[in-house]
Amino acid sequence: MMLKKKSGEEEMNTLWKRKEELAENQLQLGEKIESLDRKIQQMTDESKAASSRKKADEEVLSALNVKMAAQKEQLQTATNDVERLEATLFEQYQEKEAAESKIKALQDNLTNVSTSVEETSREIEKLRVQKEETALKIQTLNEERSALQSEVKQLEEKLTEENNKASFYLEQKNQAEIEIGRAEVDAKNREDRLLETYAVSKEEAKARKVPEMPEEELRGKVRLLKRSIDELGTVNLGAIEEFDRISERFDFLKGQQEDLLNAKETLFQVMGEMDEEVKKRFGESFEAIKHEFSAVFPELFGGGKAELVLLNPEDLLTTGIDIVAQPPGKKLQNLSLRSGGERALTAIALLFAIIRVRPVPFCILDEVEAALDEANVVRFSRYLKQFEQSTQFIVITHRKGTMEEADVLYGVTMQESGVSKLVSVRLEETAELIK
Repeated sequence: MMLKKKSGEEEMNTLWKRKEELAENQLQLGEKIESLDRKIQQMTDESKAASSRKKADEEVLSALNVKMAAQKEQLQTATNDVERLEATLFEQYQEKEAAESKIKALQDNLTNVSTSVEETSREIEKLRVQKEETALKIQTLNEERSALQSEVKQLEEKLTEENNKASFYLEQKNQAEIEIGRAEVDAKNREDRLLETYAVSKEEAKARKVPEMPEEELRGKVRLLKRSIDELGTVNLGAIEEFDRISERFDFLKGQQEDLLNAKETLFQVMGEMDEEVKKRFGESFEAIKHEFSAVFPELFGGGKAELVLLNPEDLLTTGIDIVAQPPGKKLQNLSLRSGGERALTAIALLFAIIRVRPVPFCILDEVEAALDEANVVRFSRYLKQFEQSTQFIVITHRKGTMEEADVLYGVTMQESGVSKLVSVRLEETAELIK
């Protein structure tokens, strides 16, 4: 009986899990098909109602099973009590028969043995009392047995009634499962028809859910869409291959774009680093040249002062540079307002300042002193001598003052018509000859 009960509980658990799965599937199908067919919604609602009734019936069935198990246990206990009473009654019958046998033996031996009548009477009375007590106990046990049998009968009748109820609820449960199965089959058929007729899956239909509309309006819209599909004509079978080719090309170009964007980002990063380096070097060089220019200018002019000024010191990459000069005895003003000779000598001072900051081994000057007067030409040529240990100058000039300070003179002469000749003079050797 316990094994059958356990099997029934396992079956009930299986049915319960199956019921939950069916209810969940039913809910999902109802949500997915609700917008396409009102009838499916109605059937889904009915299935939900059937599922609810089934759940309530199963709860009642479970309670009845528990109650039935308790009553079976009470029946088993009563049966055990009846068996125990029957065993006790059998023992009492045996005791009674033994007492009767003993009384009969005593009565048979009463005439044969020489015992006192008084002792025999006491023994007989004692046995009679035991017999009466045994008879009374047997009567009590019989009454208890009758009562237990009556109770067992009532429990069996109640158990039969509960079994009938359980069968009824089980039948209701089976009917609900049949209705759920029909709803699932109908939903699956409608889903297949949706896929075959409209080439739309249930997920796509759910994603394309439209607002609530009258059924006739929906049918008209479906007919219009079908007509539009027919007007599209024959399907291009090569569209898939064309799509794959274009998709592959798109992926390739997208990869190229990402590479270019990464290269652009890297390039801008390098440009930023280069700008910072240019700013740093330009700032350092400007400050050094500015300092040297302030020192060279008064040496060339024999006094005065000059300064390099940044027009936009906040942006060193685009800033301009202005030269503010004040020769001896004149007011401080912009270089563009000076005479040609002053501008030329100022530019020469800036050149010498740059050479002092960044010495070079070789330098060519092409008539840089042409606009200078004789006094400034002499200052210029003598100032060149300060760089003779580090820089070699080639000066193209026609000014006598510059040529006088040169170490070697090179000239081109044309003694014959159309024939040029190079002439060179080392002034150091000439000085020694003069001496």
